[in-house]
Amino acid sequence: MISGAALASAQVADFKQGEVLVKFRSQSRAGLIENLAIRAKKVGTISRLDVQQLKLPSGMSTMDAVNYYRGLSSVEYAEPNYIKHLTYIPNDPRYTGNQQWGQKKIDCEGAWGITKGKGTVIVAVIDTGIDLNHEDLKNKLVPGYDFSDNDSDPTFDGDHGVHCAGIVGADTDNGKGVAGTGFNCKIMPLKIFPNATASASANAMIYAADHGAKVISMSYISYGESITEKNAVNYAWNKGLVLLAGAGNDNTDTLGYPNAYPNVISVGSTNTSDQKSGFSNWGADHVDVAAPGEDIMSTLPGGYGNATGTSMACPMAAGVVGLLWSVAAPGTTNTEIREALESTCDPVVGANNFVAFGRVNAFKAVKKLDASAVVIPSPPTSIDPWMGNDPSGGVNDVQVSDGNTYLIRSQSDALGQVAGIEVNLAYGGTVTSGLRSAELIVEANAVSGASNQVFFWNYNTNRYQLMKSLALRPTGANRQVAKLTTNLTPFVSGGALKVAFRAILPKRSLRGLAPSAFDFTINYIQLETRENSN
Repeated sequence: MISGAALASAQVADFKQGEVLVKFRSQSRAGLIENLAIRAKKVGTISRLDVQQLKLPSGMSTMDAVNYYRGLSSVEYAEPNYIKHLTYIPNDPRYTGNQQWGQKKIDCEGAWGITKGKGTVIVAVIDTGIDLNHEDLKNKLVPGYDFSDNDSDPTFDGDHGVHCAGIVGADTDNGKGVAGTGFNCKIMPLKIFPNATASASANAMIYAADHGAKVISMSYISYGESITEKNAVNYAWNKGLVLLAGAGNDNTDTLGYPNAYPNVISVGSTNTSDQKSGFSNWGADHVDVAAPGEDIMSTLPGGYGNATGTSMACPMAAGVVGLLWSVAAPGTTNTEIREALESTCDPVVGANNFVAFGRVNAFKAVKKLDASAVVIPSPPTSIDPWMGNDPSGGVNDVQVSDGNTYLIRSQSDALGQVAGIEVNLAYGGTVTSGLRSAELIVEANAVSGASNQVFFWNYNTNRYQLMKSLALRPTGANRQVAKLTTNLTPFVSGGALKVAFRAILPKRSLRGLAPSAFDFTINYIQLETRENSN
C-alpha cells in the first residue's frame, strides 16, 4: 500500500533535480557541442518527439541548465522533467456497503445491455503497474511495459495501478470479485511509478499509441506544464486515441497536467449524491466531466478493496470510453467519441463551476453511438422552383444519385445571383425522443464561389430558418452532409418536412454589379435520421 505522504500532490511544479528535457531544432548532430559545453549526458530519448533527456553534471542546478539551453538558437525548447503524483487517497480495504455503487450510478448495466465491450478495444492504464496473476485481471491483459525501470515487466510497485486497472476492465461476469466498467475491453499496463516524470509519461503515451490502444487512462498529476508531455498527448490524439486523466485531489482550480492539456478529457470526482467530492479539483474551463470517485471497490494485489480519489473517477470514465469504441460504427473518430461522452452527461448537484459537462452516463453515451441504431431515410416527394428561371427536371431526378438532375437558372437579386428550390420530404422518423442524429445529404453543383444555403420551414414561426451553408463547385461529385439538430419538432408537420436550398453568388465588385447568371443543378437529396433500435 502506497503511503498517504507519497501520494500527496502539493500544488507546486516540482521536478527531477539534475535533469532537463531538450528539443534541438536540427536533429543532425543534435546537441553534441551544446551538451559537451556543460558536460550534460544524454540518458534517454523520446524519439517520436525528437526530445533528449539529459543528466546534468554535479553542481549545476536544473533551472540554470534550462536557462542555458533556452538561450541557444539551436534549441526549440528546454524544460525541467516534472515529477508526477498519483491522484489517490488510500482507504480501508474492506468489502463494505454498496460495493460497486459507481458503476450503478453511471448506469453501466444499461450500457452493458447494448454492448459488453470488445476484446479488440485496448485501454492503456499508465500507473504503478499490474498484478499479473490476479484472478480478476490475468485474463484481461495485453503486453505492457515498465518505463520506470526500462524493462518489459510491468509488475506492480504499489497497489494504485492494480486498483485503477480493475475499475477499467476487471474480468466481468466470471463469478469472481468485481465488475470492470469496460467489461470485455482489454488492459495494457504501462508502469511509470515510482520514478514518474514527464518524460516517462510521454514515453508511455507514445507506446500506447504505437501498440494498438484506443484509450489511455492517467491517474496522476503535476502542476508543471511540460511541452514534451503535451506533444506526446497530441501524438496519441492524432493517432486516434482518446486520453483521460484525473483532475487532482487538492480542491483547487489550479491547472494540473496532463489533465489540463486540450486533447485530454479531465475527470473530476463525485460522490453517491452526484455532488462534487470535497477533495476534487474543479474548474469548468478545464475539468471536462466527472465520475464516481469515493469508496470505489476494485482489485488490489491478491484481493479487493476500496479507494478514493480522482484516480478512481478517471478509469471509471475510461472504461466507458472503451464501451463507446466497442459500439461505434467503423470510421468513428476520437472527436466523436469524446463528444458522445461529454454531451450525454448528467448534471452534478450544486456544480458551481465544478465541471464543464457533468457526470458521465454510460448508458446515454453508448446509446448515442450504438452502431446498430435504425437508419430511417426521408426521401423527397416534390420539388418546385423557389428563386430563378427555366427550371427543368422533376422529383424523380433527385431521389437517386444516378446522374439525372434538377436544374434551375439563377436570377439577379439584391444579394447578387440567386437560384433556389423548395423540396418536401416524407418524414418517417421520430422528432425528439430516441432521435440520435439527423443528417441532410445533398449533391449539387453551381458556379465557383457560390454557396448552398439550407433552410428548414419552422412551423412555429411560419418562416424559413437557415440551418447550414454548404460550399458548391462547378463540376464533379459534390456530396455533402449537413449535420442537423436532434430536435426536429418545429420542422415536422403531418409527416412532412419542408426544405429550401438557395445557391447564392454575392456581389463582389466595387460598383456592386451583379455577377453573371449560373445554373444550379441538384443530383440527390435525402434526409437520414438515426434512431434507437428499441
